[in-house]
Amino acid sequence: MKKDVKSTGRYHSTLRTAQAELTKARILEAARDLFAVRGFAGTTVTAVAEAAGVAPETVYASFRHKRALLEGVVDNAIQPGAASHDDAVAEIAALGSPRDRLRDYVRFCCSVLARTSPAHHIVRGAADREAFATELRARLLAERLASQTRHLALLVGGALASGLTVEAAAERFCALTSAEVYHLLTSELGWSQDACNAWLTELAVASLLSREGIAGGA
Repeated sequence: MKKDVKSTGRYHSTLRTAQAELTKARILEAARDLFAVRGFAGTTVTAVAEAAGVAPETVYASFRHKRALLEGVVDNAIQPGAASHDDAVAEIAALGSPRDRLRDYVRFCCSVLARTSPAHHIVRGAADREAFATELRARLLAERLASQTRHLALLVGGALASGLTVEAAAERFCALTSAEVYHLLTSELGWSQDACNAWLTELAVASLLSREGIAGGA
């Protein structure tokens, strides 16, 4: 029987791609763990390679340099795999009242922070010495503010307090649900996730919604 050369080639290509993705995931996991323990400055590419079970050349081939490793760790924590924040927010938008939508949006943001807080902590530590980390923090803030502005417009845009624009509401919400505030509450003060959700929801509702929105009106 004659072999299908094209099918065989596609199979091997798909297999190589899957193996490369698994290797990248292993490298990112090793980098995340080492950054958390040693900090950015104290972590070497060689150490990451050893922890991941690959050669240093493989790390460089996948990420070019240590800075890209940190960016990869952060990006993977924010949105792992094919998950989409917009898809999650679309489900929240189906809830009946502005207060319910805002409550679930706070819960969603806190669930993201639970995953990303360690990575943000690493970036803050690196920013003391590395200019690129300062720029990375600024980029992450700009991206978060832009997405939260878009999400709040969808979820509670018609129920904001009098005189409060969507942009101003997003800035308040961005501050309330910042990685710094979350780290303070959960890591330094020892709050539980439920306590954090409840308090941030209370503040967000009081700060952003009109009386009609709080009462459940559209």
